[in-house]
Amino acid sequence: MTKMPCKNCGSSEEFEPLRNDAERAHVQKHKPKWTRLNAYLRCSRGSCRRFQRLGDVNDGGTFPEPKK
Repeated sequence: MTKMPCKNCGSSEEFEPLRNDAERAHVQKHKPKWTRLNAYLRCSRGSCRRFQRLGDVNDGGTFPEPKK
């Protein structure tokens, strides 16, 4: 895991690889087609849904709320 600042949490958090195909598809949909998905990580803190590119806090976003 990699520790980086998380814009959603407002603190430095551990980031882990994207967890599943649905997360990879969401990132791919919002980034250019040549994006390397392995460069994107997600915040591992409890309910945080932030994803961002390794080394660039400003290149990321938030996964949508889970469907109930």
